[in-house]
Amino acid sequence: MNKRLLAVLLSMVVFLSVLTIPSLTETPDHIVVAYLTLGATPPDLQVVQDEVNVRTIPEINVEVEFKAVSAYDAFALFPTWTATGGERIDLMLPILQDIRSYVDQSLLLPLDDLIAENAPYLTALIAEGQPIISGNYFDGEVYAITPVPNMNGQGGGYVIGQSFLDEIGWDYSDEKHLYTLDDLTKLFAQIKEKHPEIYPCGVVTTGKSNSEFFYASDAIDSMGGAPSYTGVLYGKDSVTVENMFELEEYQDYLRHLREWNLAGYIHPDAATMEGAVDSLKAAGVFAGYFMVSAPVQRKEGDIILRLSEPYQASQPAGGWVIPFRSEEPAAAIRFVDMVWRDAALANLIQWGIEGKHYVMLDETVGYIGFPDGVTATTSGYYNTLGVWGDTRDIYTFSASSTKADNDAYTAEASKNQTQGIGKSFNMMNVTNEVAALAGVVAQYVPTLESGSVDFDVYYPQFINALKAAGVEKVIAEKQAQFDQQHK
Repeated sequence: MNKRLLAVLLSMVVFLSVLTIPSLTETPDHIVVAYLTLGATPPDLQVVQDEVNVRTIPEINVEVEFKAVSAYDAFALFPTWTATGGERIDLMLPILQDIRSYVDQSLLLPLDDLIAENAPYLTALIAEGQPIISGNYFDGEVYAITPVPNMNGQGGGYVIGQSFLDEIGWDYSDEKHLYTLDDLTKLFAQIKEKHPEIYPCGVVTTGKSNSEFFYASDAIDSMGGAPSYTGVLYGKDSVTVENMFELEEYQDYLRHLREWNLAGYIHPDAATMEGAVDSLKAAGVFAGYFMVSAPVQRKEGDIILRLSEPYQASQPAGGWVIPFRSEEPAAAIRFVDMVWRDAALANLIQWGIEGKHYVMLDETVGYIGFPDGVTATTSGYYNTLGVWGDTRDIYTFSASSTKADNDAYTAEASKNQTQGIGKSFNMMNVTNEVAALAGVVAQYVPTLESGSVDFDVYYPQFINALKAAGVEKVIAEKQAQFDQQHK
């Protein structure tokens, strides 16, 4: 879009917002918003809710009621509430749930008209190219809105403690240098020689139900977040759906993992041990681990070695939805529009009240901390689920990456877009085969991707099991859907 036209659109947002809301002399429209937690409801949620309404009632004539819901309980509660109407919910986020299943049961409202009539700022963001709806088209209609990502891109990377690199004299001055798996072999060998008690390659595959190859690969797109075992587009220009596990690059990845395991670079119990790789690195068990190369993944004291160019791929379905039983759908979308537009409101919902729940440490980068005497445990309002508004403007408790870093990474990734962007895969016609494939992957991936078993023996068994489970039928179905959407 022409930048001048975009600027005009954005400049009109506030004016248009006023035109689209009811008279502020009317009784405010009351909405119930599902407020996701990690299990414990913040004690000061009511205090924050009151502050939210101080802003929303005068501006958009919407009174907000937050209904605290554990993200873990939401898996069972949201489908029940939307189907039966047992609890009133006007706006909710079915995190890590299949939006398609809700749509197929007619449990959600399509958002196209609601956005067009009530959300000028969201409309402008979509025109700008922000991926807030790109993964949420079902049968030609939009059903969910995601937060604006603070960074839009991904790429293979290896996170490693800077102290290890300094100790062995490893040059990491060129942040964009691309390393190979053979380069990592040399790195691991030097670290292991200095620290025989540490495992340079942090891998934990216990209970893995999908591959982590994309952390080490070139551009890869499974179409809308579908499992990679349903087929992928490999390379940014690819229009051919392939079995990822038969790629030469994947086989090379497995061979390296086996080599590293035998050399003692990977923990011998990697396929059965418990713990997250970042926690085990912090505990001194690992020196590093595979991860997306985005700046937001870099913790203080870490370096990310790139394994591929950053790229942009299709987005998985998900985000904020409006149940078909909503009593105030227009008010709900006006609230979303305001939160996405108003950074102060978004930060209020995300982190609470400045001076009470957080203090600003560096306004130039949005770096915050706790007030004196307050910790994450004792704070009356601390919820790390980043699900609100434009996350580029959300404050952070970490100074390891900045908005400038994230914007630069996004700009770089935008030059390498896959052909899967805006496309998705409906697995309805191959549900039995997909279920069978999931079982095969769960059986073989943990041992193969930890290097725990002989590649030459177990890899052929894995491929044969995938074919017996119907992988070729699934890939053919996915290719047909891609071709239809790619016209």
